[in-house]
Amino acid sequence: MTDAARFSHFHRLEPQVRSSGSGGQLDESLEARVADPLFLLARQWQLAEFRGEDGGSPVLVTIGTAGAEVDRFRPGTGGPSAPYPPGTPVEYLAEAGGPRELTLRAAARAGARFLSLLGPLSPGVRADVTRKLLQKCPLARPADGGAGPEHPIDPAGLALWRVLRPRTPDGDRLARELSSGWRPAGLAGAAAALFDEAADRWQRWFDAEHPVPSPSTWVTERLEHRFGVEAEVGDRRVVLTAPEYPGGSADPYRFDLDAGGTPLDLPDAPATRHVSLPTRAAYPGMPADRWWEFEDATVNMPAIEAGPADLARLLVMEFANVYGNDHWIVPVDLEVGKLHWVTGLNVLDTFGGKLDIAPVAHRQLALFRLSDARDEAGSPGAPLLPLLSQAHARTEGGAVEEVLFVRDEMANLGWGIERVVQSATGRPRARADEFPLEEGPDPAPGPGAALAYRLLTPVPPYWVPLVPVPLVPGPAGGVGGAAPAARGAVRFRRGVVRRTAGGGQPGAVGRLLEPEVKPVYFRDEEIPRAGVTVSRVPVAVRDGQGRLYHWVGRRVRAGRGEAASGLAFDAALPAQGGTP
Repeated sequence: MTDAARFSHFHRLEPQVRSSGSGGQLDESLEARVADPLFLLARQWQLAEFRGEDGGSPVLVTIGTAGAEVDRFRPGTGGPSAPYPPGTPVEYLAEAGGPRELTLRAAARAGARFLSLLGPLSPGVRADVTRKLLQKCPLARPADGGAGPEHPIDPAGLALWRVLRPRTPDGDRLARELSSGWRPAGLAGAAAALFDEAADRWQRWFDAEHPVPSPSTWVTERLEHRFGVEAEVGDRRVVLTAPEYPGGSADPYRFDLDAGGTPLDLPDAPATRHVSLPTRAAYPGMPADRWWEFEDATVNMPAIEAGPADLARLLVMEFANVYGNDHWIVPVDLEVGKLHWVTGLNVLDTFGGKLDIAPVAHRQLALFRLSDARDEAGSPGAPLLPLLSQAHARTEGGAVEEVLFVRDEMANLGWGIERVVQSATGRPRARADEFPLEEGPDPAPGPGAALAYRLLTPVPPYWVPLVPVPLVPGPAGGVGGAAPAARGAVRFRRGVVRRTAGGGQPGAVGRLLEPEVKPVYFRDEEIPRAGVTVSRVPVAVRDGQGRLYHWVGRRVRAGRGEAASGLAFDAALPAQGGTP
């Protein structure tokens, strides 16, 4: 019989206990006995396990904390501050400021709500009051932008206005009239009392739904928000400034600490005592801290290659292999709406020892601290933790306005491409869908001329030029003090391309580029070669008490690179019917 035939019936291997003394169990096989015990002793000596060390682990942590309530909100980089409404998301205060502008749909809805409150009036009186309201507060017609009534740039808004104008008043105008004490003429007695009661109820609803306009934190020149919050820490007034907030989530790392230019010594305020059980900090692929434990295969530490100059990878490897099991997490419940700091930290270990841990004295070695707004090097300030009311689990809709800021090196210009604007209906409207107006004819060439002259080539009306102009040197300003303008520095000024037919279509019609009623500038460094995309999105969120906040916030993100408009001046073209 051949060897192949002899072993052909074996298809798997199983452990078989041959020793009868173990009772047929696998105990002896799993003991992992070693013939030479000195090998294990040498291995322990090699891993420095014989060095005397108190390796107790923490089992109980007591933390003392103190806090100061955030009580003021400051829009912009200076100016007066206003009381901070308790529980209000800081994103709402930062993004919802500015003039109150209701869309046609929102204004009509508010006006219709007021008419519904006039139900207790008699039919004849209600019809007369409705007629006077429509005369006093008519819905404003959507602007055609100079395109003329034949070809409006917002046909959906114009159609909605034609339907709603004879049926409901303008809610925004109505709010201004009622706040000034206006009442329809001819009302007296019970009818006047019912009208005043409906006006009071509607005014309270309108102020809650559309709050009174507040100062805007948006800095057009920098394409970002700037704001701050204040708190009383001991006898000092502390300000947390957010100098470069692009919108979205106002996390603690967005803020800088401004304590007035002098070091802030935290006061010995009454502390709140927290007792907690620490848990070991773990991460995927963490090296095992026990000798006979299999490690996770998702991270292959030996496969990480690092040279002598690759300091970042060396630090990661050292942390993972040496200090990975030395970090612990201690959960602490803190009150929202305050600036918190730690007043004491006591640890009880497995040997029963108690250790009081003092804060890190060296400022440069501190982690997770707010930067000093008045320090050009960005040194960490006092160890304060801002825990503000944030808009968690917010709902954001699609952009109702979007502008793409790009550079055009061939034309030596920048462009603000207004891709989407908000229609009078409240919905987004693509400006590329506007009815194109034809450019006027070029001047006719002279008799027998072979070339015709064109002043400039046409550019889409929603391409708004940004003309570079010299930046006038000025004093230091901004949050923390900005350097004066360097010689030869430029900034972009919003321009306009003149049209030759039909009065021309408008350039900027949205709120990001602002209508052409005043000079608007943009800093050169804020529009890089990659471009910048700025949009306005509707946001809705509820706070911890269930109150609803909704606003339209700005978002800033990276662009799509450079763009070519094809703009050219003083072109000589072949005359029609002539010879080039």
